Amino acid sequence: MDNQLNQYRAIAQSIIDEYARYKPSHGNIELQAIADRDSYLLISFGWNGYRRVHSTILHLRIAESKFWVERDETEEGVTQDLLLCIVLAFYHPEDRKVTEFAVA
Repeated sequence: MDNQLNQYRAIAQSIIDEYARYKPSHGNIELQAIADRDSYLLISFGWNGYRRVHSTILHLRIAESKFWVERDETEEGVTQDLLLCIVLAFYHPEDRKVTEFAVA
């Protein structure tokens, strides 16, 4: 159980860190990744002209040995990133290429 939880934590941290590297295309807006007690948040804050920006872009948490996507305002959707962590081993390796899941 602990090994699986540690793997989930590493996956969640990797996903949130990757999204935090992006730079918003307008305004003077920063992105910040926050991780605490199996909750992973990506927030944006700053200014777009005279308008204050402060919002939660992504909230992912680990509970009951599962990923819970509480909020996802990312363009592609964090579920796509999570699908890439799943390999359908019962599919032939060639057939895996046509799924949305990882190939290996």
